[in-house]
Amino acid sequence: MSIDVQRACALLPHVLRGLLCAVLCATLPTGPAHALDPQRAIGQFTHVWYENQLPQGTVLSIAQQGDGAIWLATYGGLVRHSGAGFDAIDPRSAPALKSSAITAVSAAVGKDGGANGIWVGTLNGGLYRQRGRTLEPVPLPEGIESVFGIVTDTTGALWLTTNAGVVRIVGGEPRLLGDADGFPPRGFYRAIVAAPDGGVWIAADGVGVVHWQDQRVAVYDEKQGLPSNAVYSLAIDAAGTAWAGTQAGPAFFRDGRFHREPRAAALDGRRIYHLFGDREGTVWFAPLDMGLCRLTAERFACDERLAGMHGETVRSMFEDREGNLWIGTTSSGLHRLSQSKLVTVTGQMASNAVRAVHQVPGGDLWIGTDGGGLARYRDQTLEPAADYNAQLPSQLVRAIVSDAQGRLWVGGTEGVTRFDGDGKARNLGIGDGLPGTIVFAFAPAREGGMWTGTLQGVARIEGDEVHVVEGSRGDDTRALYEDPDGRLWIGLRSGLHCLHAGVFDRCGTDGLPGTSVFAFHPTPEGDLWLGTSVGIVRIRDGVVTRYLERAGFHGDAVFALLDDGRGNFWFSSNRGIGRIAKADLQALDDGSKPQVEPRWFGTADGMLNAQGNGASQTPAARSDDGRLWFGTAKGVVVVDLDSMQGNPQPPPVTVERMLVDGVDVDPLDPGRLGPGVERLELQFAAMSYVAPSAVRYRYRLEGFDRGWNQAGSLRTAYYTNLPPGDYVFRVMASNNDGVWNQDGASVQFSLLPLWHQTWWLRLLVVLAGLGAIAGLVRLRLRAARRRELSLTREVTQRTDALREANAQLRRLAAIDALTGIANRGEFNRRLLQAWDDHARRDAPLAVLLADVDDFKAYNDSYGHLGGDDALGTVASTLAAKVRGEADLAARYGGEEFALLLPDCDADAALALANALVAAVQELSIPHRASTVAGRLSISIGAASVRPARGGTPDDLLHAADEALYRAKAEGRNRALPA
Repeated sequence: MSIDVQRACALLPHVLRGLLCAVLCATLPTGPAHALDPQRAIGQFTHVWYENQLPQGTVLSIAQQGDGAIWLATYGGLVRHSGAGFDAIDPRSAPALKSSAITAVSAAVGKDGGANGIWVGTLNGGLYRQRGRTLEPVPLPEGIESVFGIVTDTTGALWLTTNAGVVRIVGGEPRLLGDADGFPPRGFYRAIVAAPDGGVWIAADGVGVVHWQDQRVAVYDEKQGLPSNAVYSLAIDAAGTAWAGTQAGPAFFRDGRFHREPRAAALDGRRIYHLFGDREGTVWFAPLDMGLCRLTAERFACDERLAGMHGETVRSMFEDREGNLWIGTTSSGLHRLSQSKLVTVTGQMASNAVRAVHQVPGGDLWIGTDGGGLARYRDQTLEPAADYNAQLPSQLVRAIVSDAQGRLWVGGTEGVTRFDGDGKARNLGIGDGLPGTIVFAFAPAREGGMWTGTLQGVARIEGDEVHVVEGSRGDDTRALYEDPDGRLWIGLRSGLHCLHAGVFDRCGTDGLPGTSVFAFHPTPEGDLWLGTSVGIVRIRDGVVTRYLERAGFHGDAVFALLDDGRGNFWFSSNRGIGRIAKADLQALDDGSKPQVEPRWFGTADGMLNAQGNGASQTPAARSDDGRLWFGTAKGVVVVDLDSMQGNPQPPPVTVERMLVDGVDVDPLDPGRLGPGVERLELQFAAMSYVAPSAVRYRYRLEGFDRGWNQAGSLRTAYYTNLPPGDYVFRVMASNNDGVWNQDGASVQFSLLPLWHQTWWLRLLVVLAGLGAIAGLVRLRLRAARRRELSLTREVTQRTDALREANAQLRRLAAIDALTGIANRGEFNRRLLQAWDDHARRDAPLAVLLADVDDFKAYNDSYGHLGGDDALGTVASTLAAKVRGEADLAARYGGEEFALLLPDCDADAALALANALVAAVQELSIPHRASTVAGRLSISIGAASVRPARGGTPDDLLHAADEALYRAKAEGRNRALPA
C-alpha cells in the first residue's frame, strides 16, 4: 500500500546537542519496501551491531519519525539516529525532560497522515511530545509518573501503559481505565499493541492478555489457551493475528482463544521476552538463550551466531520503511538486519576463505577452503565434509572439478585427490609423477583423463598414470581449457600458451606477455573470453580485444567469468564482485560508447569481505538453478538474480544543523543573518539505512554556486565570506541503489551587508564613475576611430588564438582564477579519491585548513586589490612549501586555504603547518590593522586520520576545522593539531 509521508522536522532545541534539520515541505510517494526475504537464513542478512554508540546499552523501544529518523528509548536518554551517528537527549541538554530514563517512543501521526514528531515515555518523568523544535510535557492524571508503552489505535486515540494502569487519550483528554471499564485490578502491564481492526491488546503481568474492542474488554488466560499467564510481549502479524510471548512459549489468537504453533514447538516452555510480526508475514521471536528465531510460511529456524546477540535478552524490535529490522537488547545496544543484494554463506569450519566452487551436475555443490578443506552447501550453510577431509593430504584447496564418471577431483597444495562415487580417495603427488605439488587448475581431457595445471607445469592424469607436458614447465599454470578442436589453452602467470598435436604456440596471438590468465569462458558463437590480471580479454578468430580502462578495469584482476544467461558477465575480482553488460562491451566494439563501467558489489551489498578470491581455476561457479557462486576471503557469495531486491525508496533528506560563524542557527527559520558573516556551515542527512555508507549527496547554494556540488558521502557544506544577498541552500540525496530524492531539502536565508557593501554607497561610486567615464568617452572616441581599421585586421588573427585560449580555460577549470592554485571543487574531488586510496592501503591522510588572520580588516585598510595581491602571495607560498606533486594546495573560499597531504601522519602534518605559518611571517607583508602583529599572518588547523579505521572525509575536514578555530581562539598566527 502506498502512503504519502509528509516530510517534517525532527528537531529539538539548540541545547539538544545541535539536532537541527530543515522542514521537509513536500511529500514522498514512499510505499513500504519489502520485508526481509523469508527465503534467506537469518545469518545471511547484513547484520550491523551498534555496540558502543549509545549512551546506555538498554534499548527499550524503537520508532521511526515521519522524516525517516530512528528514535530509541534508553535508560541513558532519548536517542536520535539519522544514518551516521547517534545523538542523545537528556535533562542536561533538554531541561524540560525530568528523567533521563526513557522507557517508550512512538511516532505521532496526525489525521492528515503527516509526520508530527514522537511520543516519549519516561520512568518517573511522565509523557512528552517531541514536535518541531520542542519537547513538551503532556498532562496526565494525578499519580501517573511512569509510561511504559505507547500505541495509537486506528481512530487516532493514544494508549499508554503506566505505573497506575492503562490510560486512553482522546482529543487530548486522558482517562485512566479501571475496574468499571472491565480492566483487571491495578497491576503491571508489560506490553501493548494496536491491531488493524481497531482493537488494542495489552499484556497484564500474572493475569494474561486483555483485549479492548469497541468499548468492550475481554481477558484471556491459561483457560483460553495461553501457555502461561506471565505474558512478556505482544505482536500483530501481517494478517492481523495477535501473538503473545509468555514465560512458557508463544501462542497466537484465533476463534476466541490462544493456540500454540506446532511448527515452533522448539519454543514451548521457553521465555519469549519479545516477538514481532513483519510486513512479509514472518513472525520473529527472541527466546532466552536461543538467539533470534523466526517463523515463515515455509520453515521455523533460529540463529545464535549473530555477533553481540549470544545470551542477550531482546527488549524491542522495529521494522522501518525500507524493511530493515532493528533489534534493541538489554545490554549490547542496538542491532540492525538489512536486506542485501548478495548473500554470503559461511559455516562452522576452521576457515571460511573460499578458494574453489563446483557443483557436480545434478548433485552437491562443493566448496574448497584455504585451511578448512572441503564443504558442501546444505540447508543455507556450509557443512564441512569431514569424511572427505580426513583423506586429503592438505586442507588448503585450490581447485575442484568433476568428470563424466561422477568422480570429484580436488587440487590443493599437496597434489591431486580423486574421489570415486563412494567417497574413497586416491591421492597423486610428486611421487606419482606430478610435476608440482600445488595444483591450480583442471580441465577434462577429450582423449580421456584430466588435464592438471600445477606450479611447475601441466600433466594429464589418466587412471593412475601421470603424463607430464614438458613444454609448459617454468611458469605456473592458473587455468586450463580444451576447445572443440582439441587445442589445450593454458593460462599462465605471465601469459598464454596453447598445446595442439604436440606443438606449443601462442594460440595465434601475441601470447599476452606479462599478463596473468586466470579464467577461460567459451561461448557458443566461438568466442573465448579470458579473465586476466588487468581486466577482460576476448579472442575472436585469432584477434585479441582487451577490455581494460575503457571498460572500467583499472588494473583490476578478473579471477572468474560467469554468464548469467540474461545478457551479463559476472566476475570475481580483487575489488569485489562485478557485473558488466555484454551490450556495453559490444558498444565499445562498434564505437557507440567511448567508456563503460561495471557495476561493482561490495560490503554494502552483503559481502562480508570485499576481496574476491582467485588465481586458480574454479573460484566461482554457476549452479544448476542459475545462481552464481563466488569464493571470497570470508565465505561464498551467492548471486540469486531472481531475488536481488532493490531499494526503490528515495531517502528523506533534512538539513540537520546550520552554523553561522560557529554559532547554531535554526535552519527552519534562519531569516536575515549578519552583517559580517564570515563562515557558513550546513550539515545534512538522508535517512536511508539499508546501506548508509552508499548514500550520496549533492548540494548547491542558489545565488552563489553555478551548478551542483557532488559531495559523495560528505554530509557538510562550507561557505566563507559570501557577499550580501538572498540565498537558497538545496541538498539532494540518493539511496544505496542510486534512487535520488529530487525534491531534497532547502534552507532560505539572507546575508546583510556591511556599510561599505550598502546600495547607496555603491550608487555614489557608480555616479562618480559615470561622470569620469563620460569625459573619457569623448577622448576615446577619436582614438577608437583610428584603431578601428587596425582592430578589424586583428580580429581574424585573434579568433584562432581565442579558440586555443578556450581550450586552455577548460583545462584550467580546476584552478582558482585569483590565486592560480587549485579551487575548492578540485580539492573535494582529490580528497574523495585520496580517501578511498588510503582506506585500501591503510595509510595516513592529512588535511590542513589555513585562514589569513584579520583579513577583512586587511581588505578595509588596503583595499580589495591589495587584499587580492596578499591572497595571491600567500597562495604561492603555500604551494611552494608542499612536499611534492602528490600534495595539493587549494583555495577553499575567501581567505581560506586547504592542503591535502597524502601519506602524512599527524606529526608530519603539524610540522608542515608550523613551517607554513613561519613562511608567511617571513614574507613580512605589512598589516597595520592586524590584532596579532604588524604583518600578515595565518592560522592553521591540522588533522590526520587513517581512513581504513572508519569515519568519513567530512570527519577529517571537521577535525581540521575545529583545530583551526582553536588556533584562532588562542591568539592566531599559529598551527594547532586536531
